[in-house]
Amino acid sequence: MLSEFQQAFADLVSSPNLCREVRERPNVLRERYRLDDREARRLLGIVTHPRMAANCTLYRANRLAPLALNLPNLLRALGPDLRHVLDAFWQEHPRTDVHFYVESYRFCEFVRTELERGRRLGPDVARALERDAMTVADRLEASHTEIYSPLRTPFTRAVDQ
Repeated sequence: MLSEFQQAFADLVSSPNLCREVRERPNVLRERYRLDDREARRLLGIVTHPRMAANCTLYRANRLAPLALNLPNLLRALGPDLRHVLDAFWQEHPRTDVHFYVESYRFCEFVRTELERGRRLGPDVARALERDAMTVADRLEASHTEIYSPLRTPFTRAVDQ
């Protein structure tokens, strides 16, 4: 059950919405995770602690960092829509990719899909998206080693030779 406790804790830190849901209805923890009484009490204590909001904020800041570093034009163009777009992205992609370029490219793909679905965003978003996405794609490709590339698994190189 320790792994369930750890997963629940990670899910809580990454989701302010889940924290609110657990505060309103503590049984959510037992419905979603296999926890013993002690683990459930600890998680409830954590989620109701006044500083839990700081944990969620730090997690989101860490998820925002690669986007801010790699997509400055896009984030600027999103302007006041940024918060809602980020919330939707994080809802759809609750797990981060620690490779900054992969996470940034994934965000670009998300915004592109949102635009294709008809979501109205600022007038400069499409242009900024294309500019930043191209830069990120180039950097992503350059960051791969000869053994690893997006088109090959680490094992295909040995088979190819």
